[in-house]
Amino acid sequence: MKITHAHRFDAPLPEVWAMLTDVGFGHARAAAMGTKALDVDVDAREDGSYAIALRADVPTTSIPPEMRAFLGRDLSVTYTEVWEPPTEEDRVGTFAVEIAGAPGHVSGAIGLTPEGEATEFLAAGDVTAHVPVIGAMIERAVADAVQRALTAQLEAADAWLAR
Repeated sequence: MKITHAHRFDAPLPEVWAMLTDVGFGHARAAAMGTKALDVDVDAREDGSYAIALRADVPTTSIPPEMRAFLGRDLSVTYTEVWEPPTEEDRVGTFAVEIAGAPGHVSGAIGLTPEGEATEFLAAGDVTAHVPVIGAMIERAVADAVQRALTAQLEAADAWLAR
């Protein structure tokens, strides 16, 4: 199942980038999803690329009730972004969401593009669940949860930039 999510930050790309690579913002992202980050790692590499990883236990209340019986009370979620070295025009990378013990996986591309004093964010990816009979239902549930999480994280990002 395909997912896309676009957002406009009312801040220039350098400010948005500084926020995204701030460990404190990693914790704010988790809080926006109603959980606490167990681990936030920002790895700046010599070539200007970055790897950002956020690990949290997310309550299963974020998924439909009929699926909770399969997963327990919490989902151990690892979200990663791998950003390529910067170009003069934009920042691009990939993202992945791994849910321990669950059959779903999310991965795709992310990008930041300057638009004057604003920055455009775009995430596009695929949700897959290779489970006979109920795979499509799992994909829809995971896609909905990812969309809600992205919305919450981007609202937290707007609040972070406004401070």
